Amino acid sequence: MRRMGVGLLLVAFAASAASAQSLCSYRSPESSMVDARVTFAYRYYDDAATPFVDVNSGRLAVAYDQLFDSPNSGCTLVGAAELALSGFVPTAWLGQGAFTYRVYPWSEGAFFLFGGLEAAASTGLPQPGLDARAGLGLGRFTDVTPLAKAIEIGTALVSLRAIPASLSEDAVLAVASVIARAGEYASPSELVADIEAIVEFDAGVQLDARALLTIEDLVLSTGRGRRCGWAVQVGAGYELLDPYGGAQSAVFASSADAAFASSPSDQFLFHVSFSGPFDLLDENSLVGSASYVVDLGEGQAVTAGYTLSRIKPSGVPATTTHQASLGLVFSLSRGSLGLQASVSHRTGEPGWSIDVSMSAALELL
Repeated sequence: MRRMGVGLLLVAFAASAASAQSLCSYRSPESSMVDARVTFAYRYYDDAATPFVDVNSGRLAVAYDQLFDSPNSGCTLVGAAELALSGFVPTAWLGQGAFTYRVYPWSEGAFFLFGGLEAAASTGLPQPGLDARAGLGLGRFTDVTPLAKAIEIGTALVSLRAIPASLSEDAVLAVASVIARAGEYASPSELVADIEAIVEFDAGVQLDARALLTIEDLVLSTGRGRRCGWAVQVGAGYELLDPYGGAQSAVFASSADAAFASSPSDQFLFHVSFSGPFDLLDENSLVGSASYVVDLGEGQAVTAGYTLSRIKPSGVPATTTHQASLGLVFSLSRGSLGLQASVSHRTGEPGWSIDVSMSAALELL
């Protein structure tokens, strides 16, 4: 009776579902995503022909990203820190973080009011910088991981020959609806049982133990969250701490963010922000980043990234830094190994620096 009831639920859901939905057209009533990771890379080279160690350096990086979005409110919390090492001794560090809380006056609307804090610190600044900001914006983000996992479940079951053909679009959407409500289930087995009922109703077959284990593994998998959406915000704030040790002043701040996933196997993220005192021509800060990851299957993925930082202190020429990277990642059960090549250039340097390194990352959440 339970399976028949879930099957009938599928029919009712299909009646209200759109006839065609891409990954980014999916809308979850409430989105909540958390990602945290630690990355370590080190290079050591000692040429026997020289009396000293030629290369003995590396870096340790920590990143945290949290997103929450509901019809009436949302918040984001991001932070990153990087420590440069030489002979396993810290030589330089930098960190940045931001917290933003959004209120949507009209439920399900894109217009929002926001307030929050933004902080940055590094060995190149006299002291940490901290701004309090508020303003208005337009846009929303949504967690499309439930639909991405539902699509992966259908593909995996076909590969296992557990079902004779791909799941219907309505069945995939129904599975995604169950995954989105994972927090309502007392145990993973109950969640898998509802997904099993939907699949068996749609495919007309009974799933075996191997298929059910595959479903559970995909539902519980971490580190492959997918999001879609965009947001543009403009506001003003006040320096609680001036990073250059100067007088506190009002600041102007604007930013734009975007996320896109064309399939469960890829993710594109973009961010750019521009801020500074109201005399923007004399002092300003421009930061931008773009990243792309695509899964190749068998636990392998290709990553590409670009970052831009342009800092213009008052009365001092701007310093611009570019960095681009391309990497290959091999996923493990709770982390990954990677091979990465990167190029970077900073104002005043004669050319581009090139670095090739191996790294290890551990998924914390």
